[in-house]
Amino acid sequence: MPAQKTSITFCSLLSPYRARIAAVLFLMLSANLLALVLPWAIKIIIDDILTGKDADSLNLMMPALVAILGLRSVFGFLRAYLSGSTGERIVCDLRQEICDHIPRLSLTSINKISPAQILTRITQDVNSLRRFLFGDAVEFIYAFLNIGFIAAILSFVNVKLTVLSLSALPLFAVIYFLLIPELKNRHSRLRDMHGVLSSRFSEVLNGIRMVRSFAGNARERQLFETKQRDILSVATRTHYLHSWLWVGIEFFTSLGIIGILWIGGSDVMAGRMTAGELVAFYTYLGMLFSPVIRMVVINASYQEALAALNRINDVMNIDDEVPEAEHSAGPGKIEGRVEFKKVSFHYTAGDPVLKDIHFAAESGETIGIVGASGAGKTTLVSLLLRFFDPDEGEILIDGKKLKDLGLDAYRRQIAVVLQDDFLFSGTVEDNIKYGKPQASREDIVQAARIAQAHPFISELADGYKTEVGERGFNLSCGQRQRIAIARAVIKNPSLLILDEATSSVDALTENDIQRSIRRFMKGKTVFLVAHRFSTVMESDKILVLDKGRIVEAGGHNYLLNKRGFYSSLYLEQFKDEDRASLSQRQ
Repeated sequence: MPAQKTSITFCSLLSPYRARIAAVLFLMLSANLLALVLPWAIKIIIDDILTGKDADSLNLMMPALVAILGLRSVFGFLRAYLSGSTGERIVCDLRQEICDHIPRLSLTSINKISPAQILTRITQDVNSLRRFLFGDAVEFIYAFLNIGFIAAILSFVNVKLTVLSLSALPLFAVIYFLLIPELKNRHSRLRDMHGVLSSRFSEVLNGIRMVRSFAGNARERQLFETKQRDILSVATRTHYLHSWLWVGIEFFTSLGIIGILWIGGSDVMAGRMTAGELVAFYTYLGMLFSPVIRMVVINASYQEALAALNRINDVMNIDDEVPEAEHSAGPGKIEGRVEFKKVSFHYTAGDPVLKDIHFAAESGETIGIVGASGAGKTTLVSLLLRFFDPDEGEILIDGKKLKDLGLDAYRRQIAVVLQDDFLFSGTVEDNIKYGKPQASREDIVQAARIAQAHPFISELADGYKTEVGERGFNLSCGQRQRIAIARAVIKNPSLLILDEATSSVDALTENDIQRSIRRFMKGKTVFLVAHRFSTVMESDKILVLDKGRIVEAGGHNYLLNKRGFYSSLYLEQFKDEDRASLSQRQ
């Protein structure tokens, strides 16, 4: 039963840290209130202390102001530290949630998302959220509190000047709501364009040999420059809007302050206002407009964070095509009997890859699977691994429906080796024991011997501690395949799947590997997918696939003597050396 999709929101990110956030808000409120003391102290000094020449009061007020300043600094430090550390915790939580979800992504969907794009979500997009939530959003709240407190004080000092001051706010709102939709759209476009650029750059790095082999340097440079120009064009227009927003607000803010000084100065000269009140009003007004400007400018960070959150949710809402059954059960100890019952499957509607696949493999049998490219061999293996579920029919493991088994418990008892198998950066030893982290050194060496990898590993500079490089770059294709085989057999699986697992090793080494695996897997089930017929000739049963169907099945000699599709494929591969011997046998 598919898991219900739950989008990540700003609130869901903050919810686990309510107590910390409450503390941040308390510290922020306290710092705000303390910041408002100084302008009022200036009013008292000008109107009362200086006028009355009261030196004692002045001497008392100065230490009090210093103490208030020190307390405000302490509150400010605690607020900044607590908000920063909480932001980092949220970032770690979010990254962990994304990383936990990545292995569960639909394989069909993940092929449409490049690794670079996913990396962008884990790094740039997550950091955008952190900057907003515990950087600009905190400043927004601080500014909002400032505006509320200062507006109340301004009204208390002089209502007429306060109304005049706040009359500029509707103009800010008009500018804000006119420009926000376009800024939001441009930020989203910039994120997407950066993701595409990163993805292409990652492809070039991974395929650098191909780029050089085809003299593609100039072409890649041109593509990169084109994408850079597109990004520069959108970014420049975005900065153009930001600049107009900033300059317009600053202009009208300054114009308002000039008006306040003019009218307020007239009131002081007419005796309707004291000089201290005007200075305090002007100081508070400066404290008011700065938060207003910050609140408007912060919108850019909000739009960027919102676009980042939407992109993260695009990934988080991709579910696996094969979710756990609602009441999944552990398979117990797998004996290895596999049955496909009239299985059909397609990646694209109306274009089936497998059609009406029906066969049974008994425990302890070795099943060979052959066929031309595109016949459906790897897809059949993917269904057995339950990367996908059949569209029709069902797969049974020891008589139990595969879709009803717990996935982790099932996959812990099977192992697979692919043609282009993946090695992780780290040592040879790390890669071999990937499927069995607790493996001893003896287990690792034994697995390497079965895979015929021990001889070449022993000759490496650091032996089993040799770094293989990213994707095993420091090793040859054949060496990587043998380490991958060792990684599979160290699990001691009940079911072993080898999909073109020895395609890059020489024939003699392949024969040695096959013999070792047959001894090791005696009494267990093995599936061999191969183009080379020498790989499957000794299988108990060979399945011959053509255009998604099993067209023939049986042992090597039976199929060869049948002179059907298998025989034609075999003769095509070995026509020069085997055609004469085949004629003699018949």
